[in-house]
Amino acid sequence: MESITSVTNHDRRAGEVGGVGRKSGSALILVLWVLGLLSMMVASFAFEAHIEIRLTGFYRDRTKAEYLARSGLDLAELLVFKSQKMLGTERDPSLAETDQWYETAYKLAEGGTVDLVHDLADHGVGVGLIRLSITPEPARRNVNKLIEQTPVNDETWERILDMGGIPEEMWPTLIDSFYDWTDIDDASRPDGAETDDYYANLDKPYRSKNGPLDTAGELSLIKGFSPVVLDGGMMPTGGRFEGEDTAIAGIWDLLTTYGDGKVNINAASERVLQTLPEVDAEMAQAIVSQRQARVDEAGKDRSGFKDPNEMLALIPDFPAAARELLTTTSTEFRITSTGDLNGVLRTIWCIVRFTDGRMRVLRWREDD
Repeated sequence: MESITSVTNHDRRAGEVGGVGRKSGSALILVLWVLGLLSMMVASFAFEAHIEIRLTGFYRDRTKAEYLARSGLDLAELLVFKSQKMLGTERDPSLAETDQWYETAYKLAEGGTVDLVHDLADHGVGVGLIRLSITPEPARRNVNKLIEQTPVNDETWERILDMGGIPEEMWPTLIDSFYDWTDIDDASRPDGAETDDYYANLDKPYRSKNGPLDTAGELSLIKGFSPVVLDGGMMPTGGRFEGEDTAIAGIWDLLTTYGDGKVNINAASERVLQTLPEVDAEMAQAIVSQRQARVDEAGKDRSGFKDPNEMLALIPDFPAAARELLTTTSTEFRITSTGDLNGVLRTIWCIVRFTDGRMRVLRWREDD
């Protein structure tokens, strides 16, 4: 009997010990879970704090980059103002020694383009870069000078579309649709489009403008002027097109809605020059080569021709039909200013008109 009681007591004690062990193990697991959760929470808070710091730094740099871009516009206004005062004057080397912006402004006065990078650190006024581009707007063709249907304008549009790589079979639709969009009547041309027969039947209908374009971007509203036609890309196959996709250069970079219709021969690209009557690729190349070879009396490089007559003297076989379309001056400019701080960029793009010593903004756009 004592033996049985002894065994029973032993089992009871063993059970008590096992119960205590199980309770201790459960408590340990619970503690580990709590520690794990706390670690995850601490890590999460630390990560969020890191992200907040990074975002704060990004938005701080973004704001500063925007101010840099705006400072670039102030610099552009200064350069254009100085250039307008230099029109018709000879370069003065002594002024270049005392004015760091003299040569840049003189380049604009000669009708050329300006591309510069201004590092604030180089001048001890902070950190960051200003990337500035100033281009005379007459380096493009003004489409609002091409709204009257004439043989000359027909040819100009054909040259523009040819430079854009647009398939010739699309030309009639594009040209007629442009004329219909800008003329004052509601009668459609054979390959054109007006409100009643086309634009009113679109999924999101609208009316034909029946007037000049406000911006070159308005071309995208006209029948046939697709993003590929304007910006370039691959023309999809199908329909009237057979074989592989056609590479399109696009016409966007050739066009504007500002200026008197003349082309700045010191700033225009070879593609734009070839849109002038009877100007082929060889002649356009000759114009660019000659303007790059210009030097002044001191042997210093110039931005181009003093005036159209200088170019005509060097290229005497230049077509008579295009001579009245040439210029080397401008009152409208396309400005792109980018602020760069620690790799964070802010860009402001605008078109301005400078008259009577004041700059007027015609278009404005801000991009990241």
